[in-house]
Amino acid sequence: NISIKDRPILSKNEDQLKVTRYAQALINFISNSDTPITIGLQGEWGTGKTSLMYMLREELDIKNVATSWVNTWEYSMFRGAKETTPAVLNGLLTTLEESCGSNWTIKQETEKAMKKVGRFFGNLVNQVATNQLGVDIKAAAENQAEVLTRAEIAQIKADISDIIDKLIKDSNNKYQRVVFFVDDLDRINPTDAVEVLEAFQ
Repeated sequence: NISIKDRPILSKNEDQLKVTRYAQALINFISNSDTPITIGLQGEWGTGKTSLMYMLREELDIKNVATSWVNTWEYSMFRGAKETTPAVLNGLLTTLEESCGSNWTIKQETEKAMKKVGRFFGNLVNQVATNQLGVDIKAAAENQAEVLTRAEIAQIKADISDIIDKLIKDSNNKYQRVVFFVDDLDRINPTDAVEVLEAFQ
């Protein structure tokens, strides 16, 4: 009876601490601010960071906002910093498409960019399987050795940014903004967390 479970609330209907008012204030700020912006939620374990994020997402999902959620701790398991960052970026893109569902209306327009991003991450997965990641990254499709550099990460970010831009500008869907939720940064190696944060700048 005295154990404490690390289980966030999933809906504002479970909010017994009246945190919803803070969520609404943040939603108003997000909805009316110039983008891109980054908002950090800081607090000790169990103070409700993830719960607040769930409430934010719940409210944003009923507005004209596309959301994407990644748990960095899950993406960092059995990976180093050089693997975690691209894995998180890939996760953001993948979960964005999943959350949009039938409103993901840009497959034709972004096919080339998505293939490039997908091929890069596919190569990473292949290298993990052969225990070669960290030594070099071989382009399986082209049989050329590549080194994961900031320039390549920047290119991937540019491709993802282009996809988001096309999504927002597409008149066939309802989205006006995209919000990414990045959870559990405090549970991964501090060096990896800094690397991930730098990738979002």
